[in-house]
Amino acid sequence: MVAFPGRSARERRRRRAGMLAAVFAALALAAWAVFASPLLAVDRIDVTGTRLVDRAAVEERVAPLRGVPLPRIGSSSAGDLLSGMPGVASARTVAVPPTALEVRIEELAPVARSAGGDRAQVLLEDGSVLGSVPVSALPGEGEEGGALPSAPEALLTAGPDVRASAATVLRALPDGVRDRVRGVDAGSPEQVRLDLGGGRTLVWGDASEPERKAAVAQALLDGLEDARGVREVDVSVPDRPVTR
Repeated sequence: MVAFPGRSARERRRRRAGMLAAVFAALALAAWAVFASPLLAVDRIDVTGTRLVDRAAVEERVAPLRGVPLPRIGSSSAGDLLSGMPGVASARTVAVPPTALEVRIEELAPVARSAGGDRAQVLLEDGSVLGSVPVSALPGEGEEGGALPSAPEALLTAGPDVRASAATVLRALPDGVRDRVRGVDAGSPEQVRLDLGGGRTLVWGDASEPERKAAVAQALLDGLEDARGVREVDVSVPDRPVTR
């Protein structure tokens, strides 16, 4: 039997170093392919959830995501690009492998609109105003919440505190009162008035105590269903409602 000499310690170290270098090279190549190469670069962006907001404007805002490798895009990437865009409450980015992206939009709810024309200015739930919205995109009579009440230009161009107060009042209305409202106006945050049609007005006041005001308004309006001569129902102080 002849004993062959084994590898020297130096050779073993060189062999291990070579194997480690090969592993690191493979990992680096894989990382480059996933995170930097055009192999998984986004080539299609689908925007969903837009009804009031202009989809083309959203697509323009998120266009910088095109060409970015999909693994480098997070769920908030579109939201960051759309931050501050009128009408957008939130946006979520969803990967659609291998190279597509879906941007899911959640819009701010509309609460009132300008009257007339094929396009309208829309008062949103946070008091902001979205301009030039196609009337066909707005909720209609048969939809949840019904058609939007009208708002005069003076309200739509008022200060943000006035618009926010009017929007808060409209959002808080129960169905039984909301169904009667045809219009909204406000001279200040404490002077919100609701047009009930037929020459009757509901004076709401500020946005405080919405549940108490709603209960009092509902009871009064139900009791005045067939009453004549009452043109104004004032629940701005719900403990002391007034009819005029």
